[in-house]
Amino acid sequence: MPNREAPADPAPPGRSGTVLVVDVDAALAGLLAEWLAPEGIAVQGEHGAVPGARYDLLIVDIPFPRQDGAQRIARVVQEHPDTPVIAISGAFFPGVVCCGAMACTLGVAGVLPKPVPRADFLGIVQRLLQR
Repeated sequence: MPNREAPADPAPPGRSGTVLVVDVDAALAGLLAEWLAPEGIAVQGEHGAVPGARYDLLIVDIPFPRQDGAQRIARVVQEHPDTPVIAISGAFFPGVVCCGAMACTLGVAGVLPKPVPRADFLGIVQRLLQR
């Protein structure tokens, strides 16, 4: 008899969505997926992205925000218009204001420093998915 996996738990009421991670390394993408799974939120890597698919949120890693951050964001936004974007970077200071000046400069919904604080990450994701 074939080995059957248990069905996945249903999403918690009122929470669901699909997040596309762009330019995020596999370890961080796995961590974000682990954090979001209990919230009923699926994480999709850019290499498995379906052309034309709609995502509820985009997370983009930008190693050098002042050098090429705006160009990376523009590319992603062009491919997924009207989808909120969170930019993460190791170059952001730990005290960066999520929805402050840097977010405005980059044209994103929020910015988070790496390492990404779990509570800050979940807070902004939940807020953006409730829009």
